[in-house]
Amino acid sequence: NEAMSTGFCSTQEIDARNHVQEALNSKWRLQWHDSIARNSNSPNQSHMPPTMCDLWIERGYRHSRTEIVEPKLMWSQPNLHEKRRMGGSTIRPYRVSLFAVRRIFQVDTCEDWEKMNKGSQMKAPPMPIAKPNCLLVVRSSIGADYLFEASCPEERDHIVHLLKMTTARLVSHAVVGNGDTMVREFFNEDFVAGGINASLISTTNED
Repeated sequence: NEAMSTGFCSTQEIDARNHVQEALNSKWRLQWHDSIARNSNSPNQSHMPPTMCDLWIERGYRHSRTEIVEPKLMWSQPNLHEKRRMGGSTIRPYRVSLFAVRRIFQVDTCEDWEKMNKGSQMKAPPMPIAKPNCLLVVRSSIGADYLFEASCPEERDHIVHLLKMTTARLVSHAVVGNGDTMVREFFNEDFVAGGINASLISTTNED
């Protein structure tokens, strides 16, 4: 069968696995426009500057033979993960379960933004502060949107493609019951204390 292509990347099986592994092993330095969100109602946030952050995918893990913690898309201030590991910070990264990601898309113009958010309370994108052709949105299934800005359109498009491939492959494994492959690709096998009580989504810095 011919490969179906999405942009510049093939979606043949072997290529799809490689793209997923690239996504799982990557960390991107982005700008997070956290005041531009459907669930943000504070008028004081409308002019807040973006926050520099590192964005990555955290693999899931087994807590017991019957409990798992799901893979998550995570972001935090740069180097926060290393600070927490060394006991220098108690701030937790922002996170959303990959199973709760409903859509990932580019935003190039105000018209694109308005079309994608017709009927919602979403604020206008932060133009001209942001570079319009560098914006990407992660839309969750539980009522929140997250707007990130990459350094250039090429990086933005590559991130969007990798995240789309990764979330689609994870959900596909779950739907068809391909549990062994899903665990092998998206989970660490080690048992880790902490439990499955982590919520699907959390955007607070509190422990």
